[in-house]
Amino acid sequence: RGSSRDARRALALALPIGPEAIVNLPVEDFNALLGRARLSGPEVALARDIRRRGKNKVAAQKCRRRKLEAIARLQAELGRLGKERERLLRVRGQAERALGALRRDLARVSAQVLGALRDGAGNPLPPESFGLRLAPGGD
Repeated sequence: RGSSRDARRALALALPIGPEAIVNLPVEDFNALLGRARLSGPEVALARDIRRRGKNKVAAQKCRRRKLEAIARLQAELGRLGKERERLLRVRGQAERALGALRRDLARVSAQVLGALRDGAGNPLPPESFGLRLAPGGD
């Protein structure tokens, strides 16, 4: 029960080469071996079937391995991006707090400046009638 179906079939038809060698031989060597061995039609068909199934099995294993490697790479990238997102959220929070502090400072300074406005007689002017504006040059 330990041998594969292909190995049992190769043994039953007395193929001169085992299934593993059939699969692993370069195509030129495989074709040369088939020519030298003087195999019957069913034997050649079996050898080709064994080779096709074996190559397909190897290709499927490689495909599964590449898929697992791609999943691992994507999971690592997801972890890295999650950390980057957390860092950016912290930076954004700090920037929002700094902006809030600047707005409070601006409101305080504006209230001081506008509260200090006087008319010609020294009477305070209503602050709601005025506003501060920053010119493009910072003047």
